[in-house]
Amino acid sequence: MAKKTHTREQQAGRPGLLARLRALVVAPKSEVAVNASKVYGSLDYGVDVDNYTALKLNAYYAGVKLLADNIASLPKGLYTRGRDGKQPLPANHHINWLLHHPNDYTNSFDFWHIIVTHMVDWGKSVAWIQRDAAGRPIALHQAAPGSAMATYVKGRRYWQIMLANQSVPDRPTTPVSDDDILCFTLMSVDGIEGINPVVYGAGALNKAMAQEAFAADFYRRGGNIRAVMETDGSMGDERYNKFVEHFNYSSRNFETPLLEYGVKYKQLDSNPAVAALIPSETLSVQDICRLLCIPPHMLADLSHATFSNIEHQDIQFVKYTLRPLCKRLESEIERKLLGSGEVHADFNLQGLLRGDTASRSAYYHNAILDGYLSRNEVRELEGYPRVDGLDDYLYPANMAVVGQTPDTKTDEDNA
Repeated sequence: MAKKTHTREQQAGRPGLLARLRALVVAPKSEVAVNASKVYGSLDYGVDVDNYTALKLNAYYAGVKLLADNIASLPKGLYTRGRDGKQPLPANHHINWLLHHPNDYTNSFDFWHIIVTHMVDWGKSVAWIQRDAAGRPIALHQAAPGSAMATYVKGRRYWQIMLANQSVPDRPTTPVSDDDILCFTLMSVDGIEGINPVVYGAGALNKAMAQEAFAADFYRRGGNIRAVMETDGSMGDERYNKFVEHFNYSSRNFETPLLEYGVKYKQLDSNPAVAALIPSETLSVQDICRLLCIPPHMLADLSHATFSNIEHQDIQFVKYTLRPLCKRLESEIERKLLGSGEVHADFNLQGLLRGDTASRSAYYHNAILDGYLSRNEVRELEGYPRVDGLDDYLYPANMAVVGQTPDTKTDEDNA
């Protein structure tokens, strides 16, 4: 096959990169529309899926929203670590302020919700770091989903991006250095580009969409064939037409129809469970849970949930799903916004790891008695204000250092 070439005139008439990016963002579909047969060879469920149509699956939409909601709602801050342990930085620190006021048109919750949504659904989320004349970060602007394209020149990465808000003054129109881009990837096989989870999960997502299409067609046709009519032999066209006419006439007012010519009415039993709709839909929810690393009970699949295991699954969700996502956010923030290595970003998951009231009460009780938490620190963990006189650390009176005897009271104590 001859290789297709473009003349100089054709090349001159081709749209530039920014024009193609704008067309991409305005288009109703994302940059990647995946047919399952292209990923899995001969496996094809007859429907296409991309990053937008995948969100029409209620389980996938709920899972992406669950991850974004939880991370966006976490307390965020900066801290240093020294001899006295973890020391939080004041709220007026310029990067701390930026994490809570990313730009003039998006609040903190919505900004981080968008960032996590893009990262989970597209596999990559990008934000432009706007700097002042001195090079200090003054704003974070989210890019349109799927619009960021990276190029590499002499080992350095540059970005061509389109911001979600095209009215931002001084928005980038030329390639931007990687130093001015926050890039959060969900997973990568080369450390350079993030992979799109919809591409690699196209089989499960296509199957779920095909099941919804089948269910819609199943119910649109009345759910099932209710009955059949049997005869011992062929009726012929004339007898058949007369039978249908008489049958329809007698049954149009919900009267009992008269069956002629030896016709027998045989009712069929069929329902969605028999047609395997309910079990297959449950399996699709579980496939999506595996794709997003979410416990099934969080997407309303309680088929294997018990009262005793749900709390442990909640903790596992925080440890094995939310924590890695937060670490990706923290690492990129530290690399691009902080840089020194002395200041660290923190998406605080402590509140999500708390157990029920009885478990927390037992933990705090032991912490206060053993002297590694003060009563005011416990109040702060529970969201209560500090109270004067509760900053002292307590310990049992019969406790002492190994090999030493408890100190005796001094004269001042006895006075």
